[in-house]
Amino acid sequence: MTGDYLLFPAMTVAFTVTFVFMLILQPVAKRVGLLDRPGGRKLHVGDIPIIGGVAMFVGLVVGLILLGLEIRFLIAILAASLLLLVVGVVDDRFAIPATPRIATQIAVVLIMVFGANLMLTDIGDPFGTGVIELGKISLVFTMLVAVTMINAYNLIDGIDGLAGSLAFVALISVALVGGIDHPSAAIALTAAASIVAFLMFNFPTTLNRSVRSFMGDAGSTLLGFTIVWVTLGVSQGAGAVISPVHCLWFAAIPIFDSLTCFVRRVLKGKSPFAPGRDHFHHTLLRAGFGVRQKLSILTGLQALYAIIGILGHFAGVADYYMFAAWSVLGITQYRIIRILARSYRVYRWSQARRHPSRATKGIAHT
Repeated sequence: MTGDYLLFPAMTVAFTVTFVFMLILQPVAKRVGLLDRPGGRKLHVGDIPIIGGVAMFVGLVVGLILLGLEIRFLIAILAASLLLLVVGVVDDRFAIPATPRIATQIAVVLIMVFGANLMLTDIGDPFGTGVIELGKISLVFTMLVAVTMINAYNLIDGIDGLAGSLAFVALISVALVGGIDHPSAAIALTAAASIVAFLMFNFPTTLNRSVRSFMGDAGSTLLGFTIVWVTLGVSQGAGAVISPVHCLWFAAIPIFDSLTCFVRRVLKGKSPFAPGRDHFHHTLLRAGFGVRQKLSILTGLQALYAIIGILGHFAGVADYYMFAAWSVLGITQYRIIRILARSYRVYRWSQARRHPSRATKGIAHT
């Protein structure tokens, strides 16, 4: 177990180191060309340094060392995270194909499984038939779930602050159910501290415009992997304190967003892995929502769903009820987003009818 007396120093150092590296890496990114340039689907203004992943990794590494984790456990998480980071940075700089990226993700999952003995051995009782043990398919199922989660956070990283905020909600949720004495909860809180430092450079506000930075694939995949790690830690094996079914609620928005895009693209005869403008935040964008409004809506929904998962856990709600509700929500989530978008369009139209001069002024400034 991790002593809770080490937690506050670890979080403080993780935050501080991440913050410092966010400043140090700004000129470095510009010299090596690690920049996100506007154009095509990218609507931001100016060249933005892609340094969040590296900064959060360094902060997380120092924080985890201070936690005093078991050495085998520590080496596994650092080795897996480093591998994911290196490939992510190369992808951010040179845009490598999907195959080596997926191969890397499978490799880091194998490091997690064999290095830290973290694996999805059961999926709870989602159908009311008893706990479903995975047995011989545990490894394959773990790889499938982990790679899906890693890419879910990568794919949803489309507006400032979104991936970081959603990951923060998931990590805090894990910490709340695990308790500060649980190793996975301590890791989650340390990672959350690094995210807060990064968000000070990524959150959509005018105060950080001169130092605005992105996390890139290196950061989003790192966060997705960290969430997989800590979630398995609190839901599997001897350290299990919560059913994996309840944990689904902690990452509902990224999962729903990815699955919705996957299904809609397949139905249209497109590759499910091709880039597109069919994510939840794109639907809200077309309705006229601003960046901060989209961030508030999606993060607010995720926070609500996480609260449902936490309350369901502590209230002892059966897995099959929680899974049924989560499934219905997942099927209808795109419709919910569409309703919000349509309602806002109607609101903007009514405002334009009432105040035509204000509407014209707004269009001129858009």
